[in-house]
Amino acid sequence: MRTKYPTTCEERRRGVWLLKTALVFIVAVFIVVVLRELRTIFIPFFIALFLYFMLSQGVRRLQRWRLPKTLIMIGVLAAIFVCLYLCGLLFFTGASSFIDHFPAYSEKVTQLLKNTLANLKLPLIDVKQYIAGIDWDNIFNPSQITALVSASMGNFTSFIGNLLLVLLLLLFMLGEKVSMVTRVARTLSEERAEELQNLVATIEARIHHYLFIKTVMSAATAALAALILLVGRVDFVIFTALLVFFLNYIPTFGSLFSTLFPALIAFFKFGFGPHFILVTAALMVMQFVMGNVLEPQVMGRGLNLSPIVILVALIFWGWLWGVVGMFLAVPVTSAIQIVCESVPALKPLAAAMSSE
Repeated sequence: MRTKYPTTCEERRRGVWLLKTALVFIVAVFIVVVLRELRTIFIPFFIALFLYFMLSQGVRRLQRWRLPKTLIMIGVLAAIFVCLYLCGLLFFTGASSFIDHFPAYSEKVTQLLKNTLANLKLPLIDVKQYIAGIDWDNIFNPSQITALVSASMGNFTSFIGNLLLVLLLLLFMLGEKVSMVTRVARTLSEERAEELQNLVATIEARIHHYLFIKTVMSAATAALAALILLVGRVDFVIFTALLVFFLNYIPTFGSLFSTLFPALIAFFKFGFGPHFILVTAALMVMQFVMGNVLEPQVMGRGLNLSPIVILVALIFWGWLWGVVGMFLAVPVTSAIQIVCESVPALKPLAAAMSSE
């Protein structure tokens, strides 16, 4: 019995389309598995790459002033190391201080919850029995909470090791006499070479603009948050300001968590009263004005990504690389969108990712 093969052009095209779809799916799954399994390599590489995008224009501008490239690179790398080292030192010191002081807060939280539930005077007997049987000391066990925070923060030594790896990668990226893009372009036709260079230039310009504006706005937001906490006499001002600065790079969720932490500290210290309400309201208003009024005005067109795309990107990259993935989600997704815009077959996908 002979096998029947597709005879019409439509059937052949459908078969080719299904084959291409299956191959694309297999390649996508393979890439995701590689990125997840080798995240200890890819995370420092992508951090160094985005630092390169942020600093390359400034380095080229300094070179036009006839400054030696070696001197420029030493100065840039030293400045980055000092800034990140001091930020890391203050951050880990603040985390250690929070861990040391948490037992006092846990006692306040336990007593506060007991009093709150007692004041509710719930009429249901089963609920009262359930509440009476709760072991409050184990729920807010200081040793368990501090162990969880310590495990989440890691240690300062591993931070320094990752920082040095990022700086080493950045050194090689900035130190190239001829960029990799230029070397690849030399092997292509004139038209293809121009398209490649324009593509990379667009990615670099858009990510540089985003990271620069985001850094300035994050620093301003952190400074205002520190001022509010100082006036409100809330603990852990420096640690919270650094938390606000870094979490501000994560859209939506970052500002929420960076407001929640100092609000909880104020609640634990002052209880539910006018002091807590004023501090929390001031932080919320400040975050709203900075994130929804000033930043869009300064950012302009920005990365032109749809809010739903940003949300999905945060979830995906957060699952793939954890908290660092959430920091990198937006610029990586923007780079993918720019690549899709340059490929005719992927232009519908780029349009779907766009906010316009």
